Amino acid sequence: MARPMSKLPALIIALLVLSLAGQAHAQSRARLSDVDARLQRVENVLDASLLDLLQQIEGLQGEVRVLRGEIENLNNDIEVLKKRNRDLYQDTDRRITDLESVGSSSQLPPLSDELEEESIEPEITEDQPVFVAEAPAIPQPRTTAPGDRPTPPSSPIGANTRAASAAEKASYTQAYDALARGNNAEAVEGFNQFLREYPDGPFSDNAWYWQGEAKYAERDFDNALYNFSVVVEFFPGSPKVPDSRLKIGYALYEQQRFGEARQVLTGVTDDYPGRSAAVLARKRLQQMTREGQ
Repeated sequence: MARPMSKLPALIIALLVLSLAGQAHAQSRARLSDVDARLQRVENVLDASLLDLLQQIEGLQGEVRVLRGEIENLNNDIEVLKKRNRDLYQDTDRRITDLESVGSSSQLPPLSDELEEESIEPEITEDQPVFVAEAPAIPQPRTTAPGDRPTPPSSPIGANTRAASAAEKASYTQAYDALARGNNAEAVEGFNQFLREYPDGPFSDNAWYWQGEAKYAERDFDNALYNFSVVVEFFPGSPKVPDSRLKIGYALYEQQRFGEARQVLTGVTDDYPGRSAAVLARKRLQQMTREGQ
């Protein structure tokens, strides 16, 4: 009877071992289940993040497409503005020449296909008196070194009735077109070449004037003053004289030579009543008064 009783502890130990093993297995399964749940949550978070990133990327791609479209529209607008700028220069040249000419039956269009074969100067008859105001002393530029500037005519030029040659028209048009495109440096050089070759031709006064405009646009006010002064002093009958005197006043204003600027601008308003140059001179004088100049 003692031998069966000795097997009982071993059986109990085996049961305990099995019980502990079962508990360990259950704990392991619980841990695995917990790890699986955590991994699932991580996957869900990653999936949501990736989805959000994909949505952001798609949104950015859409914005890039929109920006590209806007850039294309802006480029188109720039081209339109450039064309308007060219048209504005061309229209300004035609209008000013027509306005300033007395009894003019022709005008000076800037483009070669519109240049006339005959003389470009106004035809003045005996019953059409020409008014040329006596210009006051025009202030000279503060820099006197001529550099590569063209040389003015040896004496004042009156009405020029000769017809311009085809080469002369082409040279003037090339320089003016550069100005119309906003290429001021190219325009200055183009007018330099033109004035060296045709110092006293039908287009000379216009060339001096528009070269001055190009220099003024580059804020080279000293050399702009030189150009406008040449128009006034050497082409006294030119329709560009009123605008040249106006721009002399503008250039002096920019150089803060306010007393001289006021004197010149006042002379423009007195000598050319009703002209566009006089209106602009009056506006600048009013601006100077508001500024206390």
